[in-house]
Amino acid sequence: MQKSRIRYIFTWVSLVILLICSILLIASAWNSRIIAPVSPSVLSLYWVGISASGIYLFLLAVKKAHRQWIDEMREQEREADEAGKSSSRHAASSREKKTLDFAGTARKIVRRVPENIDQEELGKLLLRSLARELEIMSGIYYVEKKGKFTVQASYAMSSGSEDYSFQTGEGLPGQAARNQQPMVLNRLPEGYLEVFSGLGKAPPSYLAIVPLVHKGKTTAVLECSGYKYEPEEIEKMFRIFTRELMNKLSPKPS
Repeated sequence: MQKSRIRYIFTWVSLVILLICSILLIASAWNSRIIAPVSPSVLSLYWVGISASGIYLFLLAVKKAHRQWIDEMREQEREADEAGKSSSRHAASSREKKTLDFAGTARKIVRRVPENIDQEELGKLLLRSLARELEIMSGIYYVEKKGKFTVQASYAMSSGSEDYSFQTGEGLPGQAARNQQPMVLNRLPEGYLEVFSGLGKAPPSYLAIVPLVHKGKTTAVLECSGYKYEPEEIEKMFRIFTRELMNKLSPKPS
């Protein structure tokens, strides 16, 4: 505080000296009759006063401008830091939004299923619901007939002549049918269940194979692939989904 006060006084003193010396110098140069003739030593004194005051005020202005520049740089750095933190919070918020509410999602899908529905319509309905809720990339719904599982409905799959049928224990779907437990893989065999669209082929990040079990027998297998959500969350969702769905579709005791 004391230093600022001294600087304030020096600034006004320098300004007054600069003005007085400048006025006297101009007056003596314009008309020597206004004031008495001035000796060279006095003129030198005027110039010294003007120079010293001018230099002091110039340095003071430079120092103030430098301080303002530093303050502006710090403000810009602070704003950039705040923007970075805001972006990080937004990214974290986006990641949190992508966290799957597996229990709520499973029950929401099951609620859309009517109690009296045939297998073909069930497969189509489930694939549409999974595409809406999980944004799956592709899916197949198999139904067991005479010991063999055949395709009953599909989503975003090739319309070629590939035979996707299998028997219990055959391939990944057959293993899931035999074990009667949902299977979620995040490392897929090369070229397995590729997604076909107008944009070409794209490999999924996970594959879920979900057997539907009724009275100890696998009656259908749901196979789907996707890129969104973690495989652990998808597996938890399908475990709840299969339990809720089979409870809903099982005949009620009369």
